[in-house]
Amino acid sequence: MSSAMSEEPAPHWPRFMTDKELRAYFGLSERALKRYRDLKEFPQKDVVAGKTDSAAVARFFDWVAGIAERPPRPNSRYLPSSEKPKA
Repeated sequence: MSSAMSEEPAPHWPRFMTDKELRAYFGLSERALKRYRDLKEFPQKDVVAGKTDSAAVARFFDWVAGIAERPPRPNSRYLPSSEKPKA
């Protein structure tokens, strides 16, 4: 076995991530994540979990890179109740 290979398993990355986990997983600085969060297309934190869906963030970056035609679809679960459409 090569000494360059690590015996440590790869870290488990959860689907819903804290800001710290998002920055580590996507290689973002605090400033970059803050600037992305200011964009309306960037996925917002889940109101129940208080974390962000990493799959939605990956779709956002696919859209930014031109791989996806549209940004991730907003989900009403992530919108404050004041911004939800009235029934």
